[in-house]
Amino acid sequence: MERKVVLITGGAMGQGRAHALKFAENGFDVVLADMQDPAGDVFRATVADIEATGAKALAVRCDITSDADMKALFEQAWDEFGRIDVVVANAGVINFGRTWELTDEQVQKVIDIDLIGTWRTDKYAAQYMLRQGSGRIINIASTSGMYGTPQLATYCMAKWGVRGLTKTLAQELKGTGIVVNTVCPTKVKTPMCETASYVEFINDLTGSHYETWQEMYDSMPFLDVEDISDMVYWLGTSRSAGKFSGRDLGLDLGTLQQ
Repeated sequence: MERKVVLITGGAMGQGRAHALKFAENGFDVVLADMQDPAGDVFRATVADIEATGAKALAVRCDITSDADMKALFEQAWDEFGRIDVVVANAGVINFGRTWELTDEQVQKVIDIDLIGTWRTDKYAAQYMLRQGSGRIINIASTSGMYGTPQLATYCMAKWGVRGLTKTLAQELKGTGIVVNTVCPTKVKTPMCETASYVEFINDLTGSHYETWQEMYDSMPFLDVEDISDMVYWLGTSRSAGKFSGRDLGLDLGTLQQ
C-alpha cells in the first residue's frame, strides 16, 4: 500500500516536530519545511527521529515569506513523493507590545509569517491537492485568534486572519474532496514560550512574578505539544473529520469559557 505524505511548515522543532512524529509513527512519509538549516543539530535530530519510525523524511530549508521558496518546496515534495495528502500550516512567531507602541516592523513580521505565510502555504496546498482530487489542510491558529489579549495585537490580528482564510478557502474548495480546518490552541509548552519576553508577558497579564519559564510551566496550565498533535492527526486522517470544513477547533483548557 502506498504511503501517504504530510507536509509541515515550521517542522524542525516544537509543535511541528510533534506533528511530524505523530504522522510518521502512523505510516506517513514527512516533508519538513523550516527556516533552520537541515544540517543543523536540531533539524537533524528531528529527521533522525522520524526515520527511526521507518518513514521517509524530506527536510527543506524554506522561508515561508518567500513565494519562490514555497513554490520550490511544494514542487520538491511532489517530485519526491507524487502526492501530498495532508498539509499542516504550523510556522509562526510571536511578539509583544501595546497597540499604540508597536512599530511597523513588529507588525509586519508577524503578519508576514503567521498570516501571509499561512495563506502562501494554503495556496500551494490547494493547487497540488486539486490535482489529486483530495486532501486535508490544517491551519494552526490560536485561542488568541478568538479573543483579544493585551500586548498581543500582532499575534491576535494574524490568528484572526488565519481563521478568516480557513473559512474562505473551505467555501472555495466545496465538492473537491479537500477540507480545510483550523486548530486554535491556548498556551503550549514550546520554545516560543521559553523566553524571558514570554515570561514577562505572562507576568504582566496575570500579575504573577515568575522568574523562569520552568516556574511558569509548573504554576499554570499549558498544553503539551502532543495534545495538539493528537487533534491535528485526527483532522488529517479520520473519516469523521472529512465531513466538515471551515471549522475552528479550540484546544483551550477552558479559557474560552472565561
